[in-house]
Amino acid sequence: MSTERAWVIGLPNDPWTNSLVNDIRSASDRARKAEPGDRVDIARFEALATRLELAAMSHLDGRRISVALPHCGPTMLFGQDSGNWSSGLSADIVDAASGLVSEGLVPVLLAASYAPGDTAAAFLGGADAPAETWAADSGVFGGRAVEARFRAQIVEALNPGTDRRVPISPSGINHAIVTEILREFVASQPGSSKTNAPVEYRDGSKSAHPFPLRALPILDNLPPASLDLRFALLSIRHTEMDAVVNGAWLRNAEISRPRPAALTDDLVYDISLRQLGELCRNETHVRLRMYQTGLETAVVGFYRALTTHLMMFPGSVSVQPMYYVAAPNPKKTSTEGGNKPGVSAGSGRGDRNPRSPNGDVDCAGGRDVDSAQGQSPVIETSTFRKGTMWMA
Repeated sequence: MSTERAWVIGLPNDPWTNSLVNDIRSASDRARKAEPGDRVDIARFEALATRLELAAMSHLDGRRISVALPHCGPTMLFGQDSGNWSSGLSADIVDAASGLVSEGLVPVLLAASYAPGDTAAAFLGGADAPAETWAADSGVFGGRAVEARFRAQIVEALNPGTDRRVPISPSGINHAIVTEILREFVASQPGSSKTNAPVEYRDGSKSAHPFPLRALPILDNLPPASLDLRFALLSIRHTEMDAVVNGAWLRNAEISRPRPAALTDDLVYDISLRQLGELCRNETHVRLRMYQTGLETAVVGFYRALTTHLMMFPGSVSVQPMYYVAAPNPKKTSTEGGNKPGVSAGSGRGDRNPRSPNGDVDCAGGRDVDSAQGQSPVIETSTFRKGTMWMA
């Protein structure tokens, strides 16, 4: 049998040990200041700490004091100065380390995962029963099934009789569908109360902040705006928009980094909540048109921040989602030789572009198109269709 045990081991107070301890402390300080997703200094800290632990493990003739196994929190002993040791260490670890320092040694806390002995573990109860299998209705498949599954997740999260709060998962779902369904379920309903739904992504990461559902009394009429702005949700997505938007809400270089999806969601939430507060500080009502082209973590993080902001400051801001629509393929003429027999030159794919319920399409230049025209405009740049307004 094996068990986990911990010791505080004394290493010689020599230049090699002190230099390694100083490098570990420096890497730890830099890692705390790193941006989310930046693991360079974290990896350096882990590699250096492993070298110190291996040195302590191989120092068989050194002083070794058995201590209780630490269960949580930082557990580093950075050299002989107790002021540099991690806070929250147990008394027996501090006493053992102080005793080694008094002998002129450098203390190192070492945990062994497979030491000889029996592991004593209390019974924590059985595992939760697996969730029931979800199946789409007959005839529903593809994108419609994905949309129905996301809606079913939210309905289940709102169920007051559920034993556990089921997380919603927006991974792999079109950003327009995510925005519209969240907007539908954010609206408060008679007889319902606000519910905080956890958010979990495909990679298994969970957002630190739940999404508030049934939280806002959605208004129908827009108040007069003291400030009207257009933003791209993410920069460097469609550069033709740069000339017509007032700016980008989020920097793509900062958001689109390799990291767990929930960390990106939380980062967008924190940035958006702060920026909404600054934007509305001296305005009676801010009206935003948010041009979005994907990345569900950014979409969920932004609209969670918007919901939270409107719960604290009702009427301060309204957001009009603008969904990217791919521009139609250029139509070939009969002289270009690309037409098949029996197919007219006007049978392009432009009619496949999705449209909003009211038929409004907005080109990157900002021109709204009257639905009475009966067709999308012939344009050279990207188009966007209007989503449902977020306002409370």
